Amino acid sequence: MNGKLNLFLAIALTYPLSQQAQGISEIIEQLKNSQCYTADVNYHILMSLQPDVDYHIKLESMISPADTLAPCNYVIDWTMSTPSGEQHGFSAYHDGNLYDFHGERLLEYHYDWDSIPFFPSAPKGTLPGIQKRVQFCSLLPQFLAEQLEEISSDPDKYDYSFHPDTIVNGIHCSAIEGVMKVNDEVCKEYLYAFDPKNGMPLYSEIENNPGALVEQTIITEYTGTTTGTNCTPVSDAALMERYPLIFEKFRESNYAIENMQGQRLPGFSLPTTTGERYSRRSGDPFRTLTIVVLLDPKSGFASQTVTEIRKAVEMLPVNADIIWAFTSNNVDEIEEIIPAIMPGEHLLMSAKSLARDCGVSAYPVTIITNDDGVVADVIIGFNNDMSSSVIQKAAVAAKQQYNK
Repeated sequence: MNGKLNLFLAIALTYPLSQQAQGISEIIEQLKNSQCYTADVNYHILMSLQPDVDYHIKLESMISPADTLAPCNYVIDWTMSTPSGEQHGFSAYHDGNLYDFHGERLLEYHYDWDSIPFFPSAPKGTLPGIQKRVQFCSLLPQFLAEQLEEISSDPDKYDYSFHPDTIVNGIHCSAIEGVMKVNDEVCKEYLYAFDPKNGMPLYSEIENNPGALVEQTIITEYTGTTTGTNCTPVSDAALMERYPLIFEKFRESNYAIENMQGQRLPGFSLPTTTGERYSRRSGDPFRTLTIVVLLDPKSGFASQTVTEIRKAVEMLPVNADIIWAFTSNNVDEIEEIIPAIMPGEHLLMSAKSLARDCGVSAYPVTIITNDDGVVADVIIGFNNDMSSSVIQKAAVAAKQQYNK
């Protein structure tokens, strides 16, 4: 890249510095203000001492000017080719919530639960918040704008030139070329190419540690770019619908279920152990106060949970129905725990989808729901005071319901 870089820097001397600054500023504004963006990316890492690595990435972003933590909501879906097959992962951020799936682990971070990971760390904030350092987020136009702002505002660290009309990698484009220095030593060479019509990225080439034994080249090729104003919102529900198996199998956090109080219970349609079906839409009312119990029959506390909740319902001063929702589809396992149902009870199976929609990662979970379908309280796990906890929380819910 050195020969090409020197040529660009020589050409740049013919352009006044004011035009250079104006050109990069226009690119930054176009990137920042990209409302709804999608693109496919071929991402190549060429290393001197290790085998090359190739990724295919799908980018989606939606500008979020009111968010102080990140310039956009996003979904980054990636696939990496390896000798043993493809590996897959994704990262998604929206409104202070981050999900990062890789290596068969779904990590999640929520600002209103723990804000610390979202703030810069290390000396002088050199390490950005988690939402700004997940893999490949720097490829998004809104984050790329932040990189260019740093380049244009720190002449002691960055040299750059702007070329409004040139050819890079066979593409007609605008280009920004330059170097990054640390202690007067060049540690990075960079080249970014943009669509001259809308400012969206087309190509980039980054040379880390140029000339060193551990030299690394990263080449990014953007294709299939779309922009517009009709955004597809990023939300927990949309992500769970998009990645249902990942949320079912690899979710480790109880954040979602702990924050269900005051929300509507998700809709579901599940089979009973007798071959019928129990269905309700989100927002549908229940006949009365209803206790939804999500159970794994293999859990050591499943039978004890059933006993304690039945004991609690018998002692309640109001009527309450129970929905036993087992994640298993093995009728024998379920009926070993509940051989027969009592009046007001429903015995359902194959409830992994309901557990996923509620954000359940450990069992049992007891959801106390008002007759309007709104969650009044949640009990996670089993404890020795289970029946007392259910009586107390259900009685409070019933009182609130009566006073409406």
